Amino acid sequence: KQWYHAEYGGRSDKKEKAIALGWCIEILQGFLLVADDIMDNSLTRRGKPCWFRKVGLSAINDSILLDSSVYAVLKAHIKSEPCYLDCLELFLDVTRKTSYGQGLDLESESLSLSDFTMERYSAIVQYKTAYYSFYLPVALAM
Repeated sequence: KQWYHAEYGGRSDKKEKAIALGWCIEILQGFLLVADDIMDNSLTRRGKPCWFRKVGLSAINDSILLDSSVYAVLKAHIKSEPCYLDCLELFLDVTRKTSYGQGLDLESESLSLSDFTMERYSAIVQYKTAYYSFYLPVALAM
């Protein structure tokens, strides 16, 4: 029996590639959250101790491994597709924009309350969260 063949209800090549892109989004989010927790010196993430609280600063290396894994998965599953370069550039662009948001957030810790404006807050939300959470999945689907 060909359980994984598309004719028998299995996954088609396009579905496999879409699943791989979903993995990349999840892995990227993992990288960004591990790094964010370290930079923010967070105690918990989703009600559990942050990863770096369990393993120490080797979590920095873990976050780098997660980041590089995004590109390994892209290469393994998408490289033969005409959209490969676009996908690669999209992940790099989203990571860069998220880093801008993280930088704005870190800078904000030293601001007085009067210097922390709604404009700054909106920029942090847009760059730190919105690009990888909302924009990336939609842009990949297009």
